[in-house]
Formats: sequence, structure tokens, C-alpha cells
Amino acid sequence: MALQEGEVYHCPDPDCGCEIEVTRGASDPAAAGAANPRCCCGREMQRGPASVAA
Repeated sequence: MALQEGEVYHCPDPDCGCEIEVTRGASDPAAAGAANPRCCCGREMQRGPASVAA
């Protein structure tokens, strides 16, 4: 799956809270990997908005 411009990925670890937004998508979607990006804490990031802590 190629990263697409505008997508948001967040870390699922509530103690981490990292979030990234793709500002430039892959120029060749066919050359994409199959995994989501990894966070600096080592967890696989999830696509979509981060859940808001209450």
C-alpha cells in the first residue's frame, strides 16, 4: 500500500501519541510496501484519526 497525500497515521500506544500526516505521496504506487509505517517507539502506526483522550 503506497502512502497517499493527506493520510494521517497515529501510534496506537496512548503513552506515545505520535502522529504523522503524509505531505507527499509515493510517486510510483506499484513500488509500495505492504506494511504501515512504524513509530519511533517501534509500534506499527494505524491509518485514520487518532482517538481523542477523554
